[in-house]
Amino acid sequence: MEASRRYAVYALLIIVLANFLNYMDRTVVSTMERPLREQFSLSGAEFGLLWTLFTVGYMLCAPFIGYLTDRFRRPRLLAICILIWSLATIGSGLAPNKYFLFASRLLIGVGEAGCLIIGPTLISVYFSKKARGRALSVFFLGLPIGGTAGYVIGGTFAEHPYWRYAFYLAGLPGIALTFIVATLKDPPRGSSEGVVREVKIQGIKPYVALLKTPTLFLIILAQAAAVIFLVPLLHFGAGYFEQFRGMSSKEASRTLGILALIGGGLGSMLSGIIGDRLSRHHRGAYALMAGIAFWLGLPCVLLGIYIPTKSIYLPLLGLVCFFYFLCMPAVNTQIANVTNPSQRAMAYALAVFVLHLLGDTTAPILFGMVQYLVGRQRAFAYFSVGLFFAGLCCLWA
Repeated sequence: MEASRRYAVYALLIIVLANFLNYMDRTVVSTMERPLREQFSLSGAEFGLLWTLFTVGYMLCAPFIGYLTDRFRRPRLLAICILIWSLATIGSGLAPNKYFLFASRLLIGVGEAGCLIIGPTLISVYFSKKARGRALSVFFLGLPIGGTAGYVIGGTFAEHPYWRYAFYLAGLPGIALTFIVATLKDPPRGSSEGVVREVKIQGIKPYVALLKTPTLFLIILAQAAAVIFLVPLLHFGAGYFEQFRGMSSKEASRTLGILALIGGGLGSMLSGIIGDRLSRHHRGAYALMAGIAFWLGLPCVLLGIYIPTKSIYLPLLGLVCFFYFLCMPAVNTQIANVTNPSQRAMAYALAVFVLHLLGDTTAPILFGMVQYLVGRQRAFAYFSVGLFFAGLCCLWA
């Protein structure tokens, strides 16, 4: 049967904390463009490669983690993943050369692949379908809050000779959390739907079969299109504020973090509340809401990157964060609701693999090249077209 309400809330808070550290550890490097390029003589494309290597590790390990998650004890697997990415984050600070830094970023991706696969699957079994959207909305608060923490920590140390301490500060908490996560209960798969029979999955054919689910296929394509814009914004956004808005490194990082915290936090919370209510009357409510939000965010991007008045462009970029984070829990709830409980981890693993393969594996490097040709401001405008296609796929779904 479904986990008790009190324990489910406790487990959710622990998993949210893991997701918070997940996004903090991956984001802190994006505030370090100046010290990293100076220390390791990185080109713009090589700085973009830092994110790409992270997504390569993330993408390649996702199917393997999905396979294990549908077969073994999920909290222990998640704990191992947390330990890997935390040690790799600390390793980024210890890097003696750019190759060590590249290897550390790859390992961060290897570890963090587990969080967005195992986390939602555990939450989906702790909470019934009627409350799942709200629970996943809380889970995805880890992105704006953790991202903000990463920007604040990185921005604080970016102009300091001891910039390496930002990586130590980001990585250490995860080591302690590892032991807490490992003790979480692992309810039977499908128990929140009243189905406790375990289904053994053989081979990789189920991944191919999952892609034949039209809604799942379109949602995955939507996520891939959206991250084509999101990842360059996260990775190059602080530099944009410095170059075009005249901000210091610390001010740029904190501005980006505050936008994500306020707009993203509000969007994440409302996503579950609105989605759960709409889903009572429309089975595709989450996809519908995400499609509309992606399209509403697109004009806000184009106006926000070109309008020079601070009192106008900051609220517009805040709306971009709001609309994007309104979509994040929605599309992931839609994935949970259209897949069999015994294959839910594989569905999330498939989503992670495809969206990184088609989306942000190449986006940071391409953005680094495009900005060299047309400038960073115009490059953001070009890449924002991904939001149009994301909205189209969601509405089709």
